Amino acid sequence: MSDVSPQLIDRLVAISRALAGHIDTGSAFRATAIEIGTLIPHDHIDLAVLLQGGRLHACYEAGFHTSWSELAQHPVEGSPIRRVLWGETPYLLSDNAVVDPRFHFAGAFDEPIFAAELRSRIIVQLRARGSIIGALNISRHEVGCYTLADVAVAQQCADLIAPYIFALIQTDEARRAMLAESEARNRAELLRVGASQLTEGMERERRRMAMDLHDQTLGDLARIARQVSAFRSQGVARTAQLADLEQEIASCLTELRHIVDDMRPSVLELFGLRDAVEAHLNRSVARAKPPIAVRIADTSDGSADGLSETMRTALYRIVQEAINNAVRHAAPGRIEVLLTSTESVFRVIVTDDGRGCGAVDPAAQGGIGHMHTRAALVGARLRFEPASRKGGTRVVIEIDREPVLGKAQATPAAMPGEQTVPEVV
Repeated sequence: MSDVSPQLIDRLVAISRALAGHIDTGSAFRATAIEIGTLIPHDHIDLAVLLQGGRLHACYEAGFHTSWSELAQHPVEGSPIRRVLWGETPYLLSDNAVVDPRFHFAGAFDEPIFAAELRSRIIVQLRARGSIIGALNISRHEVGCYTLADVAVAQQCADLIAPYIFALIQTDEARRAMLAESEARNRAELLRVGASQLTEGMERERRRMAMDLHDQTLGDLARIARQVSAFRSQGVARTAQLADLEQEIASCLTELRHIVDDMRPSVLELFGLRDAVEAHLNRSVARAKPPIAVRIADTSDGSADGLSETMRTALYRIVQEAINNAVRHAAPGRIEVLLTSTESVFRVIVTDDGRGCGAVDPAAQGGIGHMHTRAALVGARLRFEPASRKGGTRVVIEIDREPVLGKAQATPAAMPGEQTVPEVV
């Protein structure tokens, strides 16, 4: 640095001091932006930082902000400065980026260049440990403000801040990795406990159905068998006796259908989620005293039909439990079920105007615990919330729909007539 002026050395030292003590990338960069501005006047300055092996990048801006920093992460292939980030050129120097074809291509996220009138631009690489970790971007509104000498100064500033920025990025990624690992362990433990509770609940349900079959259906069939035996021994059966026998058999069939429907919801398979939920809703309130009004609405345009059978069954079971809980415990006057969707989310909402359920523990045993476990097993989000200030409960189940993938963007070739400028050191 023997050819570097004392003034530049003083400014670089000031930049180094400005970095000290900051523990996140954004605040560290904003602290240096003022000092960089004393060397290279600018109207806008930002830092593009590579993430996830260079596939994505995040933007940190100082001064006024553009939509570049509104996205947490953005694919590098859509960045107007991707040639610098990819290492195809050591820097970009433009007198007017608004009309410079290097910043504009199919799929480029270049709107801020026009909106913020970023005409004069310098983009230089940030390097640490021999690799590109991002880029420093300096801009002014006027045309033709920067020269190659400014590029050299910008590169010296970038070389100074790059190791510190790299260390902060590594710390942030390590912290995120630790949080993700901790959350994964917690989810795994919740699923393990929930699946165990769900298995226990299914076993209890199996025993209940066995007792129902033994005490009710098998008892009825045994009684019918005795009646048939009596008719045979008598050699004749009166019309009234046959009518009673027919009614007994019809009752057995009805009971068996209820048991089979509980084991495998046939309406769901034959007619879909909406009709299955409606059938269960009407059946659940049929004997309620006082009566419970019900309403079901489907504004999802058949989105449930696009879900897998496993997903639909899990949703039905969760909604079934939500309805059962409302009928049994909330004393509601009305229960409503809404099926709705957006481009990204399918949602089922069960609302009652009963006494409410208070705070809900996802790890609790019983029906609510099973609802959370079923939701976790299929990747659904489940939440309980007050229906209104007067009371009631709203149960919301959300499932992400499969995204519609767009066409991959092609990487364009170098612009015709573009000059290759040697790296400034």
